Formats: sequence, structure tokens, C-alpha cells
Amino acid sequence: MILLSKIQKSKYHLLLSLIPIVIIAAGMKTMVHYASWEIIPKELTSFFPSILTGIIFILGFLLAGVVSDYKESEKIPNDIATSLYAIWREAKSTFKNFNSPEAASLMEKVKQFVPMLKINFFVKKDREIYKLIDSMHEDIVQLEKQIAPPSIARLKNEQVNLHKLLSRIQVIKKTDFIPSVFVSLKAICVIFLAVYCLLMVETWWVGVLLISIFAFVIFSIVFLIADMEDPFEYDASGHNRSDEVSLSILDQLKEDIEK
Repeated sequence: MILLSKIQKSKYHLLLSLIPIVIIAAGMKTMVHYASWEIIPKELTSFFPSILTGIIFILGFLLAGVVSDYKESEKIPNDIATSLYAIWREAKSTFKNFNSPEAASLMEKVKQFVPMLKINFFVKKDREIYKLIDSMHEDIVQLEKQIAPPSIARLKNEQVNLHKLLSRIQVIKKTDFIPSVFVSLKAICVIFLAVYCLLMVETWWVGVLLISIFAFVIFSIVFLIADMEDPFEYDASGHNRSDEVSLSILDQLKEDIEK
């Protein structure tokens, strides 16, 4: 039940983050109205839709760039699972045929990979999993006397592929999409809402409603971009925000090889 509640909460993480901002924007507009600080004439209202359109356009451009990396990230867990399964299948077959201790060691390391990925690599952010991959190579070298060269080549390729995929995850986690533009745009969004608070609106509650909508739309895109920039942000349970890449294929593989 506790895990279920965490998952449900993660689905509404973005909405929960927006509520305080919308309340603050509405409160600021209300305060400015009652303090008679609406110093911008209502005749300038026509300029604000075009400014908002420009902000949304730039946010959409940034979102499109982040989505392309996110779509690539969605393939990584499946590629990791495929490489692990290939190593597991070859090691299991060798162990059955030759009762090889190196094959048994390789199978055990495949079992350790998913828990180490989720806890050491994603949460603790250490490099223990790279040591695990390097130790796989030592077992594969020892198997050269027992299995055919094409199988050895395949095992080495899959082992290198695991290293490559983990390196790609690190690059995605540490790389921001045009960070200077994103920071500037967040400042522009805040300035836009602050200036709108000073705009005189005929019916004051209409101004409060509009600034609430503007704040919700603008910052929902801003928060979505910030969240999607790191699609591998997990907690110790493997669950966090709903926008993270699913690791269910790796969990399923772990269950299958442990049967």
C-alpha cells in the first residue's frame, strides 16, 4: 500500500508542484489590485497575447529537443535487458554442458546487475557497476577454452555494449539542453507574470483568473522540460516521478533468470 501511494503521488507530481505557483500568482495580482498598484494602462492589454505566444513557442522548441533525448532513453532499458539475456543464456548453456565455475560466476554477476544498477548506479551514483562489467570480461576470457570463438565474440560484444549503454545514461543525466537559454526563459516567464500583475484589468477577478491560467500553462511546460531532462532519476525502490523511463523490462528479466 505504501509503494502504491508513492506511485500515485508521483503521477501528480507536476500538478502538485504547480499549485503553489498558481496560488502565489493569483495572490500577487489580488494584492496589487487592492493596493492600487496597477500602473500599466489597460490599453496595452493587446501586447500581452503576442508576448505569451512567443514564450510558448520557445518553450515548445526546448520541449521538442528534450523529447528527442527522452525517446532515445526509452530504448536503453530494453537494450540493457537484451545484452544481459544474451550473456545469461550463453553462460547457462555452458554451465549445463561443462559445469564451468566461470559460467556460474558469470550467471551470478548477471543476477547482480539489475539491483546494482538501480541502487548503486542510480541512487548512490558510484561506479561499482563498471567493476562488475569488467569482472564479466575476466570470466569470458576463461570460457575461451570451453565454447566456440563466435560465442566468445558475442559475449564480449554484449559486455562492451553494457558499458556503452551505462556511459550513454551518464551523458544524458549530466547534459542539459541549452541551459543558458532555459535559465533566461525562466527569468522571462517570471518577468512576464510580474508585469501582468501591474496591468489594469476592467474586472479585477478576470485578471486574477487569467494570470492563474498563464502561470499554470507556462510553468507546467517549464517543469515538464526540467523533469524530462533527466529521465533516469529514481529512488531506491526504482520508482520516482511518473516521467521517468520505465525499468519494468529489467525487473521482469531479473524475475525470469531467478526462477
